[in-house]
Amino acid sequence: MGIYKEEAIVLRSMPYGEADRILTLFTRGAGKVAAIAKGVRKPSSRLRGAVQLFSHTHLVLYGGKTLDTITQGDSDETFSFIEQDLDKLAAASCFAELVDRLTMERQPQPKLFQLLLTAMRTLEGSDPELLGRVFETKLLAALGYRPQFEGCVMEHHDDRQVLQPGGTAADPVWFSIESGGVLCPACAANCPGALTLSPPTVAALAYFLRSPLDRAVRVRIERRSRLELASLLHSFICYHGDVRPRSWQFTR
Repeated sequence: MGIYKEEAIVLRSMPYGEADRILTLFTRGAGKVAAIAKGVRKPSSRLRGAVQLFSHTHLVLYGGKTLDTITQGDSDETFSFIEQDLDKLAAASCFAELVDRLTMERQPQPKLFQLLLTAMRTLEGSDPELLGRVFETKLLAALGYRPQFEGCVMEHHDDRQVLQPGGTAADPVWFSIESGGVLCPACAANCPGALTLSPPTVAALAYFLRSPLDRAVRVRIERRSRLELASLLHSFICYHGDVRPRSWQFTR
């Protein structure tokens, strides 16, 4: 590949040898990239500020067989507020781990890069728990696992009564994680794994999908729906993404 420049977010960092670090980068133009920053743990290294965990940075790299080598770097944003708040640190770790584990190397996904960057920026002034649910919902959509909320996923019935935030319909909504969407009562009766969700929970998910992230995180959601959202989204990601991120144990 030779020398190339990339805008990147540092997803993962681990020490290597006496002074190096091996990094997992998520880049705007090249997707996920494994790279080594040589000598970066030395106090005199000029790269130290450019390759901090979670930082948004511009790098010059040299392509290698297994690891690319970072030769230059300038940090745009270090998100220093993250390390000052355990809830924000847990949320950022979750965002990074999900992107790392759900993407393949060298597959550019600029929309997903922008989603991750926006989530990191929004984290400073937002509720980390709610932002986590919004990010997970939008991440699923970006990866092609968008949940279906408009009509029965099995029979394609058209029923939109619960698709507005704050829905008050009394009847629960049936949902199939395996099929990836809401069910009509008739199909739910023949679906052993069907779950019941409150209408406000389904309305919140639909709102997350159609709204910009910075607007979606301002919605008011009751505690019951927050718990349902976390349980549903985590089960959905485990089933369709075949991953169970370690960072979830530290998030609310």
